[in-house]
Amino acid sequence: MKPGFVVPLWEKFAYGMGDFGINVVFTAVSFYLLYFVINVTGVPAGLAGSIFLAVNIYNAVLNFIVGMISDKTETRFGRRRPFILFGCIPASILFVLLWVVPFSGHVSNIIYFSVVYVLYVTIYTFVALPYNSLMPELSQNYDERTTISGIRMGLTFVGNLVGAAGVALIVDEIYRGHEFYKQSYPVMGVIGGAVFLVSLLITFFFTKERVKSEAEITGGMFSIIGSIMKLRESRIAITMFIMNLLGFNLIQCLFLFYLKDVLKMPESMTYILLGLPLITAVLAAPLWVYIGEKKGKKTAFFMAMAYMVIVMLSAIFLPPSNIAAAGILCGLAGIGISATQVIPFSMMPDVIEFDELSNGVRREGAFYGVTFSLLTILTGIVIWVASMLMGIFGYVENSTLPQPQAALDCIRIMIGIGPGIFFIISGVFVKLLPITKESHEEVRRLLQEKKKNKSAEIKSN
Repeated sequence: MKPGFVVPLWEKFAYGMGDFGINVVFTAVSFYLLYFVINVTGVPAGLAGSIFLAVNIYNAVLNFIVGMISDKTETRFGRRRPFILFGCIPASILFVLLWVVPFSGHVSNIIYFSVVYVLYVTIYTFVALPYNSLMPELSQNYDERTTISGIRMGLTFVGNLVGAAGVALIVDEIYRGHEFYKQSYPVMGVIGGAVFLVSLLITFFFTKERVKSEAEITGGMFSIIGSIMKLRESRIAITMFIMNLLGFNLIQCLFLFYLKDVLKMPESMTYILLGLPLITAVLAAPLWVYIGEKKGKKTAFFMAMAYMVIVMLSAIFLPPSNIAAAGILCGLAGIGISATQVIPFSMMPDVIEFDELSNGVRREGAFYGVTFSLLTILTGIVIWVASMLMGIFGYVENSTLPQPQAALDCIRIMIGIGPGIFFIISGVFVKLLPITKESHEEVRRLLQEKKKNKSAEIKSN
C-alpha cells in the first residue's frame, strides 16, 4: 500500500465526475458567454468587457471568503462536500437563466444579465472552490495525486468537449445558427445545468475526505493571505498556476471570434473545430501523466509550455476559409492544452503540505481561495483588455456583416501572441518551483514526526 492514503479507482472517477460537470458549464461560459452577450443581447464589446471585469473583481473577494468558510466548516459530511451538495441545484438553475434574453431593450437586458451573472458566480463559487479544495484531502501521496489529477483532467477534457462542441452542436447545427440563438441558447442552458447537477451529486455521494486538519485555523483574511504568500513555494506555485490558466482562458474567450470572424468557418463546422482540440487533449492526458511520472512534473510542464507557444504563434498566419489548416491547428493545440490542465492541477496540492509544515495548519480552502481570487481578477482584466481592443479596432456587435479588417487583425494577434506570453512566464516559474517528489516526501515525513511528537506530549500530560 502506498503511504499517504490510497484512493480506490472508482472514487477517483467519482471525484473527476465533479470536474466533468463543472467544466461543462465553465467551458460554455468561457467560450460562449462573451460572444453571446455581444452578438445576441447586443451589448457593445467594451461595455461587455467592463461587466465581466466588475463581476470578476467581486468574485475574487468571494473566492477567498468561500475558501475560509469551507476551511472552518465541520459537518458529518466533511468540510467541502456539503457545499457541493447544497450549491449544485441553485447553480444549475442560474446557469439556465444566464442564457435567457427576456427583454427587447438593451438597458433592461444589461441589468438582467448583470444581476443573474452575479448570482450565478456567487453560487458557482460556493461549489467549485470547495470542490478544488477537496483534492488534497483525498490523499497525501505524491503519485496518487498525479493519478487522481490525470483521471480528473481526462474527465475535465470530456467536460470541456461537451461544453464547447456540445453547445455549438445545439446552437449552430440543430437550431441552424444565429437567427435562432434566442431559442437555442436557453435549451443548451437546460441541458448543461442538468449535466452539472448530476455530476456534482456523484462527487458528493461517492468521495471521502481522508486528510484532516488537527489545528484550528486562526487569523483574519489579510493575515492568512500574508502567511500563505510569505512561503516561497506558495508564491512560485500560485504564479505558475495563474499565468498558465490566463493563457488558457484568453484562448477560450477569443476562440469563437477567431473561428467565426477571422477564419470565416461555416457554422456547420463550429462544433467540430471546437471539439477537436478537446478530443486530442483527452487522448494526450495519459501521455502527460506518464511523462510527469518518468521525467518529473516540472520537466513535463516546461516542455508543454514551449510547445504551446509555437502552436499558438501559428494562429497568426492561418489563412481564412481553410478548414483543413484550421483542423490541424486545433488538433495540435489540444495536445498542449492537455498538459496545461493535467500537470498544474497535480502540482498545486503538493504545496499544501509545505504550508502545513511552515504554519502548522491545513487550509486548502484559503490556499485555493487566494489562488482563484488572483486568477479571477487577472482573468477579468485580460478579458476586459481584449474586449476593449476589439471595440477600439471597430468590432461591431450583433452584426451579420463582415467585421472590419482592423478588428480581425486585432483578434488574430491577440490569440496568437497573448497566450504564449503567459505560457512563457508560467514556464519560468515552474523551473523555479523547489518542489520535487523527494522534497515532498521529506516534508510529509517531518509532518508525521511532528504529529507523533505532539501525540506523545499529549499522552504524557
